[in-house]
Amino acid sequence: MAELPTALEDAPRLAKAIGVERLLVKRDDLTGLALGGNKARKLEFLMAEAQAKGADIVLTCGGGQSNHARMTAAAARKLGMDVILFLDDPMPPVFGGNLLLDVILGAEIRFLGCVTYPEVEEAMAEAAAKLTSQGRTPYVIPVGGSTPIGAMGYVTGVREAAGQLKEMGAENVDIVMALGSAGTAAGTLLGCDLFLPDAHVIGISVSRAADKAFVRAELIADQAAEMIGVGLPDPSRLRVCDEYIGDGYAIPTKEGVEAILMAARTEGLILDPVYTGKAMAGLIDLAQKKEIGVGRPVLFWHTGGAGGLFACEGLFRDEAKRLAKMG
Repeated sequence: MAELPTALEDAPRLAKAIGVERLLVKRDDLTGLALGGNKARKLEFLMAEAQAKGADIVLTCGGGQSNHARMTAAAARKLGMDVILFLDDPMPPVFGGNLLLDVILGAEIRFLGCVTYPEVEEAMAEAAAKLTSQGRTPYVIPVGGSTPIGAMGYVTGVREAAGQLKEMGAENVDIVMALGSAGTAAGTLLGCDLFLPDAHVIGISVSRAADKAFVRAELIADQAAEMIGVGLPDPSRLRVCDEYIGDGYAIPTKEGVEAILMAARTEGLILDPVYTGKAMAGLIDLAQKKEIGVGRPVLFWHTGGAGGLFACEGLFRDEAKRLAKMG
């Protein structure tokens, strides 16, 4: 389902611009599956379980511009399943970005308005029960696919990266990645324990306070370790930073937008304002503080998100006016 392995690339111009000795980029924006992203690795495992259980319809949730929802819809279609998306936003006047892709994929979209996550879970549970009573076999995926099974996508992802890093002589890396529902960071934490013992993981939170995000990532990692029968990972190798969230989840920051432009104009990397732009802004700030990038390579794990970028034209309108000319 996912296009693997993804490339691990040196980014020398961006490294020079932000002041780190060596910067590597793990290109999980190129996993395929409706424009790619980190969720493809999780969905490899989640959809396998759905198939094993005989599911014919998948239910999942997220925000209005959810990358996870978009990729789950694509995965369901690829396997011949129906899909219902439960989005915790009001219905917008225009369906752009990931929402447009959801429509193209033929997903049923239920806008729940501004509700809490327990209310979203309740709505999915009620829908699953109704579908079951109608003779369907639903499979429910929690937000972000962040379960012990989903996290296995990044346990194997680290195993993949470990081989690449060994070839590049850069196994003692600091891994920087966006952290939302925490499943990717959890799988990476466990994967590093198993395959990259000299690596550290830095999660740049885009939504939760650092302490809550850390606890969630550790819990998922521990559950995944127990599921596959290995020792619990060392939580001290994980650091969560919440200084780069700004005004809240999915609300762009000035620093994030600047990071998007810098990455694009030095390396041709396309980031997004919800996840990877904020993660890169965090990486840049930590590098400027000399907390990373000195004596150890930095690996930016690019988790995708380009679909949502196309709903954010307004962020770059001034830049478009500056650059655009007639004739």
